[in-house]
Amino acid sequence: MLLRKIEFPKFTDHHRKNPYMGQEEARNMMLALREEYYRCNPATKLDRIVIHKTTPFMKAEILGILQAFEGVTDIELIQIREFSRWKGIKFGLDYTKVDNYPVDRGMVIPISDDSCLLWTHGVVQHSDLGIGHYYKNGRGIPSPVVVRRFYGNCPGEVLIREILMLTKMNWNSGDCLYKLLPVTLDFAKVLSRMSKQDEALYNKAYDFRYFM
Repeated sequence: MLLRKIEFPKFTDHHRKNPYMGQEEARNMMLALREEYYRCNPATKLDRIVIHKTTPFMKAEILGILQAFEGVTDIELIQIREFSRWKGIKFGLDYTKVDNYPVDRGMVIPISDDSCLLWTHGVVQHSDLGIGHYYKNGRGIPSPVVVRRFYGNCPGEVLIREILMLTKMNWNSGDCLYKLLPVTLDFAKVLSRMSKQDEALYNKAYDFRYFM
């Protein structure tokens, strides 16, 4: 993990609260990440890059990222928005009455060619649990995250499977089974909060395992 300030933040009329990087700054940050990767794994070829972000990828950022990872053929730029106005209610097989349980974790509903709703929170059914259904926290109607792809051509089911797997990798959490966000975003938020308390944390690389 690499923590770095945005030195020259850019804003749009629709995203005044969320700065984004210009093309040069995006390229420089990704080049630093690429160098750090090869420093830790000098004998490993970098074949695939997946970047998760809570805000949209702007054109300048996309161009800078692609320049930094020139030669890597498989690049995915994915926005994962935690909060949405969508809800899902499950009905029984006859569609006449509401089911006793919320929608299943992992349910996906496409909403456009490049975006979908994904329920990372929902009912889990597995024989290892010893019960037929398990719903974490036990109440409420789960909301989905909004997943939108800005660049890439990987099959959608692969991206969804990866996101769901990454929600189960927070081994330091007391939450059972999974978190709402993938570990890529969950730990980035933690590190960001820590950095606001101590500027000495900036411009340093951190072993991802220390946050797991």
